[in-house]
Amino acid sequence: MRRRVVSITLPTPVPEPEYPEYDQVRTEAERRSRGPLDPGALAVMEAVARRRGNDWCTGVIGRTFGGVAYVPCADAFMLLVADEMGLEPPVPQRIAESRRLFDEQRAQDRARGEERKEHERRRWELALSTCTVSVTVRANLKRGGSRALDHAVPDVPVRSSRGMHEAGRALCERKRNPRQLGEPIPDGVATCQSCVTYVAEIRPVDAPAPATKAERALLQLVVDGVVFTMRHARGGLAARVTTERSSGAGGGQGRSVNAAVAKLEAKGWIAADTEYSATPGGGFGYQWRLTDAGTAELAG
Repeated sequence: MRRRVVSITLPTPVPEPEYPEYDQVRTEAERRSRGPLDPGALAVMEAVARRRGNDWCTGVIGRTFGGVAYVPCADAFMLLVADEMGLEPPVPQRIAESRRLFDEQRAQDRARGEERKEHERRRWELALSTCTVSVTVRANLKRGGSRALDHAVPDVPVRSSRGMHEAGRALCERKRNPRQLGEPIPDGVATCQSCVTYVAEIRPVDAPAPATKAERALLQLVVDGVVFTMRHARGGLAARVTTERSSGAGGGQGRSVNAAVAKLEAKGWIAADTEYSATPGGGFGYQWRLTDAGTAELAG
């Protein structure tokens, strides 16, 4: 079935002139517009419109002026008549008000756009503050316009809560075919929310997983200086929280955290002193302290 295209011509808006000579100008313009149009007159009309400007032309014809080629012949002749009479008609009030409202809306849209960009920039900077991996920002070349997003791309393979991310591909990638990305944007801001989320999480492939809530609590106890490895009566050396009493096999010297301390040590976050020192409870043991990596993990 063939598709039919119907063209509809919209009616010309009713003039709203705001100068007393309008009827005189209109009558003379209609008189001149009768009969064939002199090509020379068209050139003069164009010259008058350029010299006088769009606002003046709008004031003369009493409605929005879009160019000599887009107005009726009589309207175009009105420009010649008004120019010859030296008139300076004002822009119709309704049109002026519409322009004012349009300018206000455009200013509000611009302000909202700047606010959105500032929010995106702060969100990106916050994500980068906890990121230990080098990333670049690149635009998606296959999607333009208002829906275009800038993506975060790691320089090396990384890991996040989602799993592995390949180097050179957007962190949000899930498809087999990679996105077509542009060159790195200097000081760019990633606007893809998924990429920003992963930037705050990613770590090198061989880096330990982020600390759990329990691990962070134990790291804080290490900072407080209450975690020691001690020798107790019924066994060998074991790590204890010396400020929390235990009635178990440790002889009341502290709550046992031996397994948890071993895991933190394996991740490189804590290390024990090589010399004995006094515990808060009056005993002696090897005090555990944060490494630089442990300090960074607790701060993150």
